[in-house]
Amino acid sequence: MSESTRRPRRILITNIVSLNTGDAAILWGMLEILRQRYGSDVHVVVFDKSSEAAGKYYPWATFRQSLFTDKSSGWLSGKLESWGYGHWNQRLRYWLLKFSALFFRLNVGGLARLFLKADVFESVREYAHADLVISTGGTYLTENYGLWSAIYDYRLTLAVGTPLVFFTQTLGPFRQPRYRRAFRDIFQRAEGIFLRDQRSRNHVVELGIGPEKITLGKDAAFVMSAKKAAQPTGPLKIAISVRTLKFFLGRSDKLGENYVASITAMVILAVRKYDADVTFLSTCQGIPEYWTDDTRQADEIVDTLPADVSGKVSVDRLFRQPLEIVETYQQFHLVIATRMHAAILGLVAGTPVLGIAYEFKLEELFHQLSMDEARLSINNMNVDGAETCLEHMIANLDDWRRRVALVQEQCSQQAGAVKDRLPDV
Repeated sequence: MSESTRRPRRILITNIVSLNTGDAAILWGMLEILRQRYGSDVHVVVFDKSSEAAGKYYPWATFRQSLFTDKSSGWLSGKLESWGYGHWNQRLRYWLLKFSALFFRLNVGGLARLFLKADVFESVREYAHADLVISTGGTYLTENYGLWSAIYDYRLTLAVGTPLVFFTQTLGPFRQPRYRRAFRDIFQRAEGIFLRDQRSRNHVVELGIGPEKITLGKDAAFVMSAKKAAQPTGPLKIAISVRTLKFFLGRSDKLGENYVASITAMVILAVRKYDADVTFLSTCQGIPEYWTDDTRQADEIVDTLPADVSGKVSVDRLFRQPLEIVETYQQFHLVIATRMHAAILGLVAGTPVLGIAYEFKLEELFHQLSMDEARLSINNMNVDGAETCLEHMIANLDDWRRRVALVQEQCSQQAGAVKDRLPDV
């Protein structure tokens, strides 16, 4: 078929939570990469866990509701919940959707209307008619979170017979036997697995997956670009991204206490020693429909600040599009980032970043960029170390700005290069 007569490719992006603006930044980057690979007319449908709200905040993408995130309803579902077998609701839903998908494979998909709601029928048809399904980039395939909704989604894709690709992400480790069995089968049948770091690669290989399926690259958000901005002038301006750590602290609150104390100490140091203006500004804020808002953690910190410091500190509460976050970070001399994508968007902005690693993904990123001395870890974070790291960053801001400029283009190229490993469809 000639280029002029071929039909547009139909691609689904699944397992995304776009109300986290970091995920929205990944989505923006993925769409750009997919246009480069499959043409500007590629048709992409995004299956989001909160599709209605996502469509409200990101009108530049087409959303449908994820198939395995709605809470089941009906008499049988209620009974299973009351008997302690609520997990069977998702399992039964999977078998129903798989059975429906087989109708489409037999070219009698219309029969599925007999037992599917209209919106679910249309979603299954999207899966059956897609040329490619891509599980979004990011960090969600980890045992800190629930994995079965994603597993059933992958199994449905494979049952339909549509090629499956995992976009650039951090994942694992998979310790529980049930997850190891599930992902060993899924990864073996996938067309490609794109990963952000060597540690994630090891987690896949140790399941017995051949390394030829794996491609290392940078996060898709790195393909974003903003107009070059002049270096900020005037008083030192620092942006800080914080987040709740409830998924990562285990049974001990000590790490969380050290984290909050260290952030607080850095704010006080920045104001008292450097007369800095400090703004809490993260990638998860300003969306009431999302389960968390980083301004809550910021408020808790600001409320404890001494009077002579608090006047120089503010909490930004605005929702911004991913590119708007980049442009806003350009107005700061330094970004202190707990959120992975606050760090990435700070680097895209060309602004020096002090990263705080609550998972290994940020440690891996900063190590790849030879920026280990610009990174703290919550596992051994303390006030003295945080203050020392901040003083080092401030004393060497011009050098860090030059180093960030050098890695910007490198990261953008490595993020976009995965397009060459996407399958022909």
